[in-house]
Amino acid sequence: MSEEAIQDTGSQEVAPEAVVADAAPVGFLDSLPEELRNEPSLRTFTDPAALAKSYVNAQRMIGADKVAIPGKSATPDEWREVYQRLGAPTEVGGYEFEGDVPLDDNYIDAFREHALNAGLNGRQANEMMNFVRGTITGMNESLEQSREQALHEGEQQLRQEFGQAFEQRVEMAQLAARQLLGDTEMFDQITLSDGRMLGDHPEIVKLFSNLATQIGEDNLAGETTELVMTPEEASRQIAEMTRRDGPYFDRMHPEHDTYVAEVLRLREYM
Repeated sequence: MSEEAIQDTGSQEVAPEAVVADAAPVGFLDSLPEELRNEPSLRTFTDPAALAKSYVNAQRMIGADKVAIPGKSATPDEWREVYQRLGAPTEVGGYEFEGDVPLDDNYIDAFREHALNAGLNGRQANEMMNFVRGTITGMNESLEQSREQALHEGEQQLRQEFGQAFEQRVEMAQLAARQLLGDTEMFDQITLSDGRMLGDHPEIVKLFSNLATQIGEDNLAGETTELVMTPEEASRQIAEMTRRDGPYFDRMHPEHDTYVAEVLRLREYM
């Protein structure tokens, strides 16, 4: 081959196929027809796979039961129709609750009515009732603990004040209340904030115990035994018997031994 032929071959133009291979790839939107390239709904797609996936999802939604959300000016009836399509019953009797409900029938009916007005379906209403049930149960348990603690503290207070006379003074208080009031049901019907009944409050017991001592044991039906001293009563008598000018401190006094023995006896009530 001649040198001219070799030189001519080296100066030949590059083939068209090589130019196409080196060109920048065409974007997905650029590959679409011109009338679709500026479609806003297609701008979020970067490749055919994403568009195909969206198309499949749209096809699945065709024929599905759809619920249109009413606008701001929708009437209660329009919203009620939406609620019913989402599972709300058409009347309050459509709500059935699982398990025991710690509410009176009137409260349950009111709950059903509010649930219907709120558009709750059966599952939602049951979830709300479970919350109410748990709240009430917790409150009752807390109140019971508070009541037991208050009862214990009240009894300890009375035992400290009445001492050995505790049982007798409580019984006398009950007798005095029945004699003075006739009907004492109110003491078992009024519940205090700590869960105790009114009749269990120490101040009520002390009030009627004091009234009982004023009435006198002979005038209280059923009370015939001798009164047992309270620590306070014993303390007052001890103070009286141990006066500095009395027989207690005068060894030569004929009643000295009697006073000493009586003070020792009284101290047993302290």
